[in-house]
Amino acid sequence: MTYSTKPYHPDDIVVWSDGFWATVEEIYRGDFSHRSDDYEIVRLEDHARLKALGLAEDFDIP
Repeated sequence: MTYSTKPYHPDDIVVWSDGFWATVEEIYRGDFSHRSDDYEIVRLEDHARLKALGLAEDFDIP
């Protein structure tokens, strides 16, 4: 598995285990500070991972 060391883009996706998601920008602004910090950050271009998480439709990924 390859991990990127570049900083996260504000449009990258934060996904909690319950399937709720937000953008990194929303997290940085503190919009979801009431939620746990137990989440996964998925780069927006990682279509395979977004599909695996069941989020492909939300991002118009075929």
